[in-house]
Amino acid sequence: MKWLGNEQEVVILGSGLGGLVAGTLLSKNNHSVLLLREKGYLSSWAKKGYHFVPFSNLSEKCLKPSLVRKISQTLGLSFLVGTREDGRQAKVTSDKSHNSTFQVVLPRARIDVFPQRSQFQREWNREFPKEAVRIEGFYRELDRIQDLFRKGNGNSKPSGFSFPFDERPFVKKMFSPDPFPNEEMDKKLLSFSREFREFIRLQLISWGNFCSDRFSTALAAHVLFDQTNESNSDIDIEKLEKEILNQFSRSGGRVEEIDGVKEIKAWRRKGFTLSFEGNPGVFRSQFLIVNSPLHRISPFLGKKGKGLIKWRKKINPLYVISPLFLGIHEKVIPVGMKDHLISLLDLEKPYGDGNLLFLSMSSKGDRARAPEDRRALTVEGLIDAGKWDQIDLASYQQNVIKHLSRLFPFLENYIEFVDSQWASEQFPKWSYPHFLYESGSDFSWRKGVVPLRMSKNIYFVGKENFPYWGVGGEILGGLTVAQRILKKYE
Repeated sequence: MKWLGNEQEVVILGSGLGGLVAGTLLSKNNHSVLLLREKGYLSSWAKKGYHFVPFSNLSEKCLKPSLVRKISQTLGLSFLVGTREDGRQAKVTSDKSHNSTFQVVLPRARIDVFPQRSQFQREWNREFPKEAVRIEGFYRELDRIQDLFRKGNGNSKPSGFSFPFDERPFVKKMFSPDPFPNEEMDKKLLSFSREFREFIRLQLISWGNFCSDRFSTALAAHVLFDQTNESNSDIDIEKLEKEILNQFSRSGGRVEEIDGVKEIKAWRRKGFTLSFEGNPGVFRSQFLIVNSPLHRISPFLGKKGKGLIKWRKKINPLYVISPLFLGIHEKVIPVGMKDHLISLLDLEKPYGDGNLLFLSMSSKGDRARAPEDRRALTVEGLIDAGKWDQIDLASYQQNVIKHLSRLFPFLENYIEFVDSQWASEQFPKWSYPHFLYESGSDFSWRKGVVPLRMSKNIYFVGKENFPYWGVGGEILGGLTVAQRILKKYE
């Protein structure tokens, strides 16, 4: 297709990973694609030699090598698993016995999460000795569910980057029961202690963007085991996104920055016209891929937006994930503390206002992220999504620091700076993607909470499709949407 002014086959609204993956696959197949990014939105922040990258869930900090290999092969990237930023080959060990993925800190327990079962078992035997036998039975049941996933993929081993879609024919769905159990996790865990129940719940929340009592046992097994069955690599999501963006540009994809969305409406039954704040021009496209939080972008869709109300009711932002950036000295980090943590201060209080924190520290000696003998510490707290514009950020920051002081003794003596300005500037932007969601109704987890195709030629690849699967869900959405659009040209 020739370029005709501002007419494209596909316009992608937003600069997230799902839309970027979809756009790159489409542009590689010779389709004209325009990616529209919001001016002023920053996906990272730097100061005094420190580099911080906000995150929505731990899957963005612990990328799976099989996931990176999958998109590298599909998009034709030269990106290799285990390659460091300095170009040298990283050490990716196959011995998982001492490779803890992250650490969960509760009021009376501190548990390292290991992919290797025998090592992980020592952790729960130590922290939950009175429940150890029942906990072992609980994990055996999850193992049986994982076997069902593997048989469905025709493998006796974990299949790597995959997701158990319900792709059975309609007749089979009517007369053959789903092989995966539908019992909800909150009922399954009722007989366990409050601390162990919270331990499982926090793991489920931390791997994705979903806080719900509607986690089925099967979904929990997939999330808990799928995320931890591989060794970590030295690949970070920011580097991966840059590599995909470069491939998008090399394949003929265009990128333009816009101030804000003004209106999106139908165009001659052929597609859409998009107009923007401060820009007299109009963009036209046959297909529209939305890669922004659904509740932020649907008001701009006019009549189309009214049709999306039913999907907005399916999933709502419960909390805004608010990052705080700290430059700290290496001396303050306790022995045994992991680079990635989840910490809950009080079991009886809501998660917001600094009670629940997700933490990510730059690796020791990583000079690309922090000066020598320093660490870049990104702390993610939760703010009520309906009150984020009313919150007293100074008071919120104090609560977060009090929580951190329980984790890092003498922290106040080793802080170089604390920054919350990035968050206050980025919250209002429609591109801001960091939310924790809840579902307002039942959903089929094997189909997603909201559909990838939301109406004729409008596709949605935000975090709300598969919020419980983190980065894997975003990439899966992007690949699937691109493949569906490509089929229309066959």
